[in-house]
Parts: sequence; structure tokens; C-alpha cells
Amino acid sequence: MSDVAAASSERRNKSRRRVLKRALIVFQGGHCSMRCQVLNISDVGALLMPSDILLCPSEFVLKPEVGDRRNCEVVWRKGTTVGVRFV
Repeated sequence: MSDVAAASSERRNKSRRRVLKRALIVFQGGHCSMRCQVLNISDVGALLMPSDILLCPSEFVLKPEVGDRRNCEVVWRKGTTVGVRFV
């Protein structure tokens, strides 16, 4: 694939940084949570690998072990990963 084709297939306008951070997905008003891995992150969203993809809600609070909590909305799901937008 040429550089031009690769660039045109990328829909994101903010670059993401690769990370491997542990975090919690917190939902139902803070009454439920599950662990996840943050695989990459930007100012506007992240790629997450939740411990249980089937139980991962569409909206939740992401609480990384280090850093600020963020309200998230799932944009897409594929295999064991989810793409989220910070809201």
C-alpha cells in the first residue's frame, strides 16, 4: 500500500500515542466496574481492550491507574477491542 493510500484510509485527525496502561471501566453510576487495558490514546479518544467485551457498556467512565478519569462513548467494537470517543 502506498503512503498516500495509507494516509487516506486513516479517518482520525488526531494522532494516537501507543501506551499499555491498566484502567477501570466504571458504569451504572459507579456501582459496576471491569478492568481494561488502554492500548493507545489521543486527546479525543482511545483504543481499549476490556476484560469482557460482551459486558462492556456503550457509555462509561474510564479511570486509568495513572491520569485523569474520562467520560467515554463507544464508537466501534472489533474482536476484543473497542474504540472510544471522550465526551
